[in-house]
Amino acid sequence: MLCTILTFCCSILASAQVRISVPQQQYKSRDKIDVQISNSGAEEITFCVEAGYISYIDSEHSEPSPTPIHVQQKGPRRWSTLLTGPDIGSIPSAEILRPGESQHFPFRVNAHGTIRLLLEYRVGSDEQFCDGRKGRKIAKSREISIE
Repeated sequence: MLCTILTFCCSILASAQVRISVPQQQYKSRDKIDVQISNSGAEEITFCVEAGYISYIDSEHSEPSPTPIHVQQKGPRRWSTLLTGPDIGSIPSAEILRPGESQHFPFRVNAHGTIRLLLEYRVGSDEQFCDGRKGRKIAKSREISIE
């Protein structure tokens, strides 16, 4: 019983280590969304930033948007990952975020409906994390409405 309680408490603490936040709950499609990744834990975290991602301002204009996040859209029965963020062919680099620090990653998404943001990370400093993402954990944002 005590082992179960300790495991449950540790999983709660691990999920609270990393926070994904955005300034608003509602955006229009292709609005710039400023994602903040915060480390509220006592240890460093490592995540991968993909340098090959591009955000589209409109059908004729784009901008580079290095990002560590995956975007998921809520469907009638489940969440599905959009073709944004980390992908085959992009150039990942490990980022180390120290305790109490945060970083911002602005990007745009061409979608409508409800989305959430996911971050794969690892507790501790690991320059090789992007090679296999061993020991990964996943942090999720709250739901965001896109008109």
